[in-house]
Amino acid sequence: MPTVSTELDLNAIAARARRYAELFTLPLKDRNWRGSAGEFAGSGAGSSLDFQDHRNYLPGDDPRHINWQAYARTGNYSLKLYREEVRPVVEIIFDVSDSMFADPDKATRALELFYFAVASGEKSGAATHVYLTKGPRWKALEPGAVYSHHWEQVGTEMSATESSASPNLMAIPLRARSLRVFISDLLFLSEPEPTMQALLHHSGRGIILCPFTRDESSPSWEGNYEFIDTESRARHDRRIDRTVLRHYIEAYRRHFAQWKAAAIRAQSPLARIPSEATFEAALKLEAVPSGALNLV
Repeated sequence: MPTVSTELDLNAIAARARRYAELFTLPLKDRNWRGSAGEFAGSGAGSSLDFQDHRNYLPGDDPRHINWQAYARTGNYSLKLYREEVRPVVEIIFDVSDSMFADPDKATRALELFYFAVASGEKSGAATHVYLTKGPRWKALEPGAVYSHHWEQVGTEMSATESSASPNLMAIPLRARSLRVFISDLLFLSEPEPTMQALLHHSGRGIILCPFTRDESSPSWEGNYEFIDTESRARHDRRIDRTVLRHYIEAYRRHFAQWKAAAIRAQSPLARIPSEATFEAALKLEAVPSGALNLV
C-alpha cells in the first residue's frame, strides 16, 4: 500500500471517525453473546439485573440467588436466573491492497470506515481486534497501533501481491462467535464464497463495508488511456470505445451482483459505500438499511 499520510491527514480522519461513532454503531445488540463479563445480554445465566427464569436449587449454587418468597410458599429451594452479561468480540479486517488507495476520495472513505469501525467497537465496550490483509497475507495489529497510525507502517511493509490476488481470511485466527467487519473494495477475482465462509467460521457473523468511487463503477472513459496496475505499477496503453466501456460496466455490475447474492445467502450484510457523498449520507444509502450498521 502507498504511504497515505503523505497526502491525507490521518489525525483528522480518525477524529471525524470518533464523531461518526456517536451517530452510527455496529449491530452488537441484536444477538446473544458468550464471553467475559460486559454490558451485553448473553446466552447463559449470570448476575445481571435482567431476570430470565427459575430453576431448582442445586448444591454449589450461589445462595444469594435463592427465591426466598417461593421457598416460603412451597418449602422448596429455587433460584432466580438472570441474563448473563458478556463482552462482545469485534474483529476488524482492513484490506490494504493498493486499489483501496488508488484515488484520494476512495482512500479517504476507506480510512473513515476503518477508523470508524475501530471507534465503534471500542465505544461499545467490545473486545476489539484489528487485522490488515493484502492478498493472501495478513498481519495482526498490536493494541494502540490504530490511533498511533503505526498500522500504516505495518501495511506498507506487507509484500506486494498480484492485482487480482484474493484475501485468505480463513488463515486469520478469528475468535469464535465474533462479529467480523471486513472493509474491502472486493476488487479481486475469486468467487465470494470462500470469504463468506471465513466470516461465518466458528459461528461468527460477517459484515462487509465496501468503499467505491463513481469513476470506478460508472466511468465515462473514451479515447486513448494509459492504465496503471495498482499493485505491480505496470503500465499499458488501451483505447476505450463504447463497446469496451460497456463490457467493463457489465462485468463490474455482474461481479458485485454475485457478491450481493452470496451475502444474502450467508445472511451477512454487504454495504457499498460511495466516496462522493458525505459519510453520514453514504452510510444511510445501504449500510443502515441492510443492517450492516445501526443508527445510535
